Amino acid sequence: MKVQKLLQKNFLTKINLIQTMFNSKNLPRTLMIIGALILIYIVYKKYLKEGFESSPSAFESDLTDDTKLVLFYADWCGHCKKFKPDWEEAAKEANAGGKKIMISVNVGGKDEDSGKLSEKYGVDGFPSVIKFSKGSKTGDYDGPRTKEGLLEAVS
Repeated sequence: MKVQKLLQKNFLTKINLIQTMFNSKNLPRTLMIIGALILIYIVYKKYLKEGFESSPSAFESDLTDDTKLVLFYADWCGHCKKFKPDWEEAAKEANAGGKKIMISVNVGGKDEDSGKLSEKYGVDGFPSVIKFSKGSKTGDYDGPRTKEGLLEAVS
C-alpha cells in the first residue's frame, strides 16, 4: 500500500510540473527553452561534431584533393561503434584547422546511394577504412585501428 501511495504521489507531482510548464503564463518561457535546446543540438551536429562526416550522396565531391583516409561504417554495427571513438579522436586532430583528411561516411542504410557507394569501393564489411589520393582509391588501410595508427597513416 505504501508503494502505491508513493507512486501515486510521484505521478501527481510530475503531472503538476507539466501543467505548470504549459499553463498560459509559463508557455512562452517553456517554448523558448525548447527552442534554445533545439538550436544547441543543431549547432552541435553541424559545427562541433568531431571529425568530418560525409553523406553517400556528397561523398565524391569530398575526395577531390590530397590524400584521404575514409571510414565506411554502419551506425547499427557493433564493431563500428567500438572503433568510432578512436576514429573520432584521430579525425579531430588530423582535421584541425578545417582540413578534411579523415572522412567518415555511413553506408549502412538501405538507401540506393549507400549501396552504390559500398559496391563502387568494394566495401563488404564494416568498419572498412580505405585510402584515397586525389579522388581515386589507393588501397585498404591495414594498420592498427588505434588513434596513433590512424594518425601515422595520414601524416
